[in-house]
Amino acid sequence: MRTSSPTTLLLGVVLLCVATALAGVWMALSPAWLGAGFDTRPDGAITITRLDPQGPLARAGAKVGDRLAGIGADPTAPALRAAEIGGLDSPATQAEAHQRRRLQGAFADALKARPLVVRLAGADNVQRPVTVDDRPRPLTTLNSEFWANLAFGLIAALIVGWVWALRPRDLATQLFGLTGLSMLAFTFGWAVNSSVELVADAALALTSQLLNMTGAVAFGGAMIAFFLAYPKRVTRWPVAWLIPLWLLGWAMTPLLPGNPSLDSTGQAVTSLEMALIIVAIGVQAFASRKDPAAMAATRWLGLSVIVGAGAFIGNVAVPIALGRAPFLDPRYSLGFFVIIYVGMAVGLRRHKLFELDQWAFRILFYLSAGAAMLALDGLLITALGAAPSTALGVSLLVVAFAYLPFRDVLWRRTIGRKTMKEHEMFAAVAQVALIHDAEARAGAWKALLSRVYEPLEISAGGPLVRAQILDEGVALGLPAAAGTTALTLRFPFRGRGLFGTAQAQLADQLVGLLSQIEEGRDAYARGVVEERLRIARDLHDDVGARLLSGLHRQDLSQTREAMRGAIGDLRAIVSGLSGHDLPLEAVLADLRHETSERLEAAGLSLDWPPVELADPDRTAPYRVYKNLTSAVREVVSNAIRHAGATTVAVTVHEDGGRLELTLSDDGVGLPGEPGRRSGLANLERRLGEIGGAVEIPETTKGTVIRLSAPIDASAAA
Repeated sequence: MRTSSPTTLLLGVVLLCVATALAGVWMALSPAWLGAGFDTRPDGAITITRLDPQGPLARAGAKVGDRLAGIGADPTAPALRAAEIGGLDSPATQAEAHQRRRLQGAFADALKARPLVVRLAGADNVQRPVTVDDRPRPLTTLNSEFWANLAFGLIAALIVGWVWALRPRDLATQLFGLTGLSMLAFTFGWAVNSSVELVADAALALTSQLLNMTGAVAFGGAMIAFFLAYPKRVTRWPVAWLIPLWLLGWAMTPLLPGNPSLDSTGQAVTSLEMALIIVAIGVQAFASRKDPAAMAATRWLGLSVIVGAGAFIGNVAVPIALGRAPFLDPRYSLGFFVIIYVGMAVGLRRHKLFELDQWAFRILFYLSAGAAMLALDGLLITALGAAPSTALGVSLLVVAFAYLPFRDVLWRRTIGRKTMKEHEMFAAVAQVALIHDAEARAGAWKALLSRVYEPLEISAGGPLVRAQILDEGVALGLPAAAGTTALTLRFPFRGRGLFGTAQAQLADQLVGLLSQIEEGRDAYARGVVEERLRIARDLHDDVGARLLSGLHRQDLSQTREAMRGAIGDLRAIVSGLSGHDLPLEAVLADLRHETSERLEAAGLSLDWPPVELADPDRTAPYRVYKNLTSAVREVVSNAIRHAGATTVAVTVHEDGGRLELTLSDDGVGLPGEPGRRSGLANLERRLGEIGGAVEIPETTKGTVIRLSAPIDASAAA
């Protein structure tokens, strides 16, 4: 069977609501209009309490306070009493209800006479007949009670229509739709009846009464059936039959002993239905106890119904059934039912059900606190005779010091979840991140998630960028971390709860912290490898090369020079391994002493003036002074071997965080193109590693090489 699209179905619901609103307005405007408000005095006389300035009675000369003596011009007719037009507030038997409808019909027929003559009596009890003109009732004269109750029903119908249009074949939404149609029926009857000024004709009165009571009884049956079918089907019995069965039972009440009226019996039936709705909610909660999603839905939907329908039943139906007046003004009490449909619509659409579960508890706690305070306040005033101000103060203290701690304990045992403390959790994340073995690290990560969320199941999941709540809170998807693929956690807290926004945010924090620690660990590991490679390169390129060169030298002085250079390189490497920066002044002093010994051994003189640094406490990182020292050694070696010089001059200049050494000799100079000679590539490589540079300026005699490098460690990096 082909189902219409949701848009088409929702359009049909909208058209139904429009037609209902037009029908309600037509029925409210159809009775004869007098343009007045009436009330009944203790003696049964009907008096005018309000007049519309443009209404028929006001134009005929009526005044507020006048008594309605009768219909017709005969002054000898007996005075009109409220009982004669069916002024029985709540007929107890079917006979009384029939009598009221007969009297109302007769009086309504009398109001249809044209011209209509109404006898009025003032404070002097002298009757005066006035002729009321026949004019249609303006739309603006319909009272707020009519519009409010009609709007309540239309809002409910639109909400259930929206939910039903999205899932028209689902039993739960069908029953939900029946509750909305039932509410539209009883709000429609209530609204039409509230628009009547004095009395309606028999057909209109019976129609509004039947719609009101039939809708109320059908609403209760549909709501009971709904909670027996959703979120879990708790019985195989066709629950939809509850609605016609309740209606049939109510319709047969005239056959009961004493012939009770449909009106009074309907109030009793709706009160009984409210009790059965609560029972059905309890049955559903028991059936859903092992399904966190179903339990959350039951809590939220049950709370919506109990708050909405319970407030109406407790204020209107129960007092009327007991023969008492409602506690609050019942004219707008149907607005409580809107709470039901807003809450149930959100729950049925399962929008963030994981958060609705917690909100249900919060709302219930707040309502319980308010109810406890009001009950204690009333008890202190009525039973103990305490002053209102004293009773209120004592009630606030008791609620604050007794109920609120109890609420916190109950919250922790139901919604609040026991988990690791933050410092323990973050320490555990650090331990996971620092595990070297990938398989062991993945196992430790899963173990940590099990401690934090207590899921019944952990399985591989789809690729995710961040934590995501799945299956309406039943599952939580996590991105890949700790060397594992993406994971999906199911049934948190040992299957007794749902994943919420707080749990997803915590998961993102854990994954982010784990990634940061892993990045730091990997960077440290890379640094260790790079440091080892650097030490190996320095040992190979500097120490090894010098030792190998010294072994093959025939001249003892040259061998000694190679040994001194190797020892200097070893000293620099050992200093670097210590992890401490060396004073720049000491580094330059050692380099000057070493250079002087090498040149003296080779028969050359050194011109190196004393160095005055701008900051005597300036230190140099290992990479800086090691590469600078090696570069100076290489330049001096070239001067000794190839320059044919007699003197080597060195000047040191420090400026703006950079150190500049200029080495010059009076030898034969460099052959070929300046700056591109063979053998200078090693100098450029060494200084390039620390952000330095090599310059070979033009000179008329000898060679000049300028070495510069940043002294700061961050710049050198």
